[in-house]
Amino acid sequence: MIDRKFLRSTTRRTSFLRAWIAAAALLSFGCGPLWAWGREGHRLTALVAENYLTAETQAAVKELLGKESMADVASWADEYRVDHPETGAWHFADTPSTADKYDRARDCPAAADPAAPWHDCVVDRIVYFESRLADKSLSHQQRAEALKYLIHFIGDVHQPFHLMGDDRGGNNIVVSFLGSPTCGSYKCNLHGVWDDAMIEHHGLSEKKYVAFLLADINEHDWEKLAGGTPVQWANVSHRYAVNALAPNGALLDSSYYATEIKVVDSQLSLGGLRLARVLNTLLSGQPVPPAAAAPAASSTGERVQPPAAKQ
Repeated sequence: MIDRKFLRSTTRRTSFLRAWIAAAALLSFGCGPLWAWGREGHRLTALVAENYLTAETQAAVKELLGKESMADVASWADEYRVDHPETGAWHFADTPSTADKYDRARDCPAAADPAAPWHDCVVDRIVYFESRLADKSLSHQQRAEALKYLIHFIGDVHQPFHLMGDDRGGNNIVVSFLGSPTCGSYKCNLHGVWDDAMIEHHGLSEKKYVAFLLADINEHDWEKLAGGTPVQWANVSHRYAVNALAPNGALLDSSYYATEIKVVDSQLSLGGLRLARVLNTLLSGQPVPPAAAAPAASSTGERVQPPAAKQ
């Protein structure tokens, strides 16, 4: 994975240097996959969201994205950052495991431009790109870019280890998953297990996985949880990550999987619902529902359960 401090300190480079950095970063990814939530996780979030868009929002999305779907562009922000490493810090927030909740001053560094009102982390960048998508004075290209970032970052903020500052979000924690030290062609690390391995272990095709998530949403009435703010979403994701932390060298067994896959599935579902709510609000003027943010993040050390367990 790309070193976070390096990403944050890199702001302007020549195209040659950017290409060199990208190549060097790719060579360092032997410990795990590149993409956050994994490509499939981001596609699943977008596909869930597509089922909850109003007709007006669907038309606006099509006008901005053209022939591409939301799922098609869901990992665009990860692809873009390879040549633009200055955007890398926008994908996460470094909330330490010892903290009860996200703190902007501590966890979200100021942008390189001291005059910029936005900080460089996923929480701030969601709000920033919401404002740009809503701004019809911007060009078509600028608003399309804002839409692509929102699709991706609302997925990122629901991946618990994107709200964990310890060990580079778990990238430095080497683990074995269900008896194997490798996850696909990579050595397993904790972040990668959450990005990809648990989703893959479900063994579902994309179509069946989306149907599974939609059925869960209907069964548990999760549409009532479609509200909230990026800060609230970040706090719950952080608490899930604290719950799921494992030490270096840990063996993540079937019990770990059975517990945490429920969190993965609920976060994919809620990420999709909240993405749809944001887009419906910005693109078709649908009022924000007076919904709960998610199960409240505990500050007592008690395990936070996915919403299915609350029903």
